Amino acid sequence: MSKPGNFKNPFSRPWMAENGAAAAAGGSGTSGLKGVVAGGITGGIEICITFPTEYVKTQLQLDEKGGTKKYSGIVDCVKKTVQGHGFFGLYRGLSVLLYGSIPKSAVRFGVFEQAKQYMLLEDGTLSNTGKLTCGLAAGVAEAIFAVTPMETVKVKFINDMRMEKPRFKGFFHGVRTIVREEGKNMHKLQNL
Repeated sequence: MSKPGNFKNPFSRPWMAENGAAAAAGGSGTSGLKGVVAGGITGGIEICITFPTEYVKTQLQLDEKGGTKKYSGIVDCVKKTVQGHGFFGLYRGLSVLLYGSIPKSAVRFGVFEQAKQYMLLEDGTLSNTGKLTCGLAAGVAEAIFAVTPMETVKVKFINDMRMEKPRFKGFFHGVRTIVREEGKNMHKLQNL
């Protein structure tokens, strides 16, 4: 048994002591790819954890647009979904958001890492302005290439699942149908 003062952290991170950060600001040229992979994995995990709240929020938003309300609130929506479809009913439509969340995070992390290569100071650190600029570039790229198109597709999928006879047979069939009906310009889809 170890003495109280001899605790050794099993999750040692020596770079924290050396750099004062989770990872060094500089990279070997593969940091962009590492950012894309790390972002994709992070995005997938994040959406698996948060999707039930997203599902309930979207159900309640769509419920307000209909004539007869299906749900009286958050708890009622969760209760009716679980009763009708089981616990995993709260994950109906997860694939749509998963397909969007992984590229969204990959774009954000990847663009940040690429932009960082241009903003590094001589000592290998980022100034506050550099961090802001990299974050801005990452956020704009994420919004244009991932968020707007996937949010539109997500809402259309969740709305389709509310129908008595859903039209979409799966993610790729649904996207093909939406593009065929609405056009290839995803920004047009924002007008639901």
